[in-house]
Amino acid sequence: MRAVCWISCLILVGWVSLYGSFCLLAGENITISYYRDPKAIINEVSKRGADVIVSELYSTDEAWKFVLRNIAVGTEPWLKVAVALHPGSDAGASEMLNLSVGEALENTPENVFRFTLQEFQLNTICSGVDIDDPRYNSYELSMKAIKRRQDRIAGISHPDLRDVAKRCIQILEESKAGIAKYYGIKNY
Repeated sequence: MRAVCWISCLILVGWVSLYGSFCLLAGENITISYYRDPKAIINEVSKRGADVIVSELYSTDEAWKFVLRNIAVGTEPWLKVAVALHPGSDAGASEMLNLSVGEALENTPENVFRFTLQEFQLNTICSGVDIDDPRYNSYELSMKAIKRRQDRIAGISHPDLRDVAKRCIQILEESKAGIAKYYGIKNY
């Protein structure tokens, strides 16, 4: 009886492994259910580690884009997700998180400064726009986005954030030269 049970278990494990391999080869995404809820993401990071969760989200295009879009809105819960994910990110994922937090400057710069500076460097989040993003893929669109960010940051009135805001506006201003050079603009 034990032998039959072991054989049945081995067959079941084999079928599950074969199905999983087939799904990967067929290009099917393994669905994750927690990515729409910032608290759930942070809980998953706490349980399984930032590197595991970043890898899981990054490999699921729909989930990763959803997370980045929400971080860019700049609400406290989503900026805390960015902070939680950042230590587990590298290369492309890290750059995308940096750009999303930077984009949040257009919406809620005070939140960005209050919730992300313990993990993200000011030079990184204030460094300009992603010229590979279709929303900023021209000199004019890039400059408009930088101006929106600078204007929103200039409106910060909290005294504890004035120095950070001033420095961020300066970094954004400096980023214009690189964007102008990229687009072949000599006198910007």
